[in-house]
Amino acid sequence: MVDRVLGQLSLADGLARSDTTQLDQIATVIDWMPIRALLGQRSGPGKGNTSYPAETLLRCLFLGVWNNLSDLSFRRFAGFSLSDRTPDHSTLWRFREELKCDGLIDRVFDEITRQFEQKGLILKRGTLIDASFMQAAARPPAKPKKGEDTSARPSADPDARWGRKGKKTVFGYKVHNGVDEAHTLIRRMHFTDASITDTEPADTLICGDEAAAYGDQAYYTHARLKQAGIKDRLMHRPNKHHPLTPRQKQRNRLISKVRAAVERPFAVFKQRYGMRRLRFFNQATNRTQCVLAGCGYNLQRAAAVLFPVRKPA
Repeated sequence: MVDRVLGQLSLADGLARSDTTQLDQIATVIDWMPIRALLGQRSGPGKGNTSYPAETLLRCLFLGVWNNLSDLSFRRFAGFSLSDRTPDHSTLWRFREELKCDGLIDRVFDEITRQFEQKGLILKRGTLIDASFMQAAARPPAKPKKGEDTSARPSADPDARWGRKGKKTVFGYKVHNGVDEAHTLIRRMHFTDASITDTEPADTLICGDEAAAYGDQAYYTHARLKQAGIKDRLMHRPNKHHPLTPRQKQRNRLISKVRAAVERPFAVFKQRYGMRRLRFFNQATNRTQCVLAGCGYNLQRAAAVLFPVRKPA
């Protein structure tokens, strides 16, 4: 089996080519050759049906994350000519399953962020950390009673759990992000069930090379920052015995203005990528989709930084 040869342009392709689109810009923000090397060749030795190249399928999955794209833009970004057959749902499903194996999707994410760091898009002035709930695709079971094992009530998604933050209760998962302050590019991602508190994976969101770390009151008193020489920009949390002083309140307001930008990736995931509710019924596949979304967000965000839209005079 051999990889298909795609993108051999015909006269019709040349006539259909339009002006530069956002997808054309995204295609230029990274060097795809290291990604291609990471993914490897999907075809094996011997005769058989041709297989779509891994890079092409990865681009198709990004297109699926971004949504609302014209067919022409889709084809050009993925490398298809007008005469090429595009992969069907089952082909993309199998490739998404391949990305789950051996941390392959994580290596793709790391390579994209490495290139952005090399380009100077990640400035390391500060890391903004936060977490956000993602609803499970499965219908939620009845909420467990206090002290009851959350796995005691069955669900179509055996990995999803109930989680609570403040007054908000969600059955599903939680995405934890570490975002660079300069351009809100995601540097670190962590995916858990919804029962995990924000602070448990906090260490995994800190890269160690940033000047400061910003977070809301959920991360208060996080000890690793001082040990690593990172400035503590975590909001102070009051309690009934120790209310905040005026100075602490002012400090929290200043921090809040900076850390608010961490909400941008979550907003894009939910409002533009349709991820208010996840699509799959297990943690591993949902995690792969979220990391894909993180890669897709970073590519779009980098293109927006490198190719800003000029407002008319």
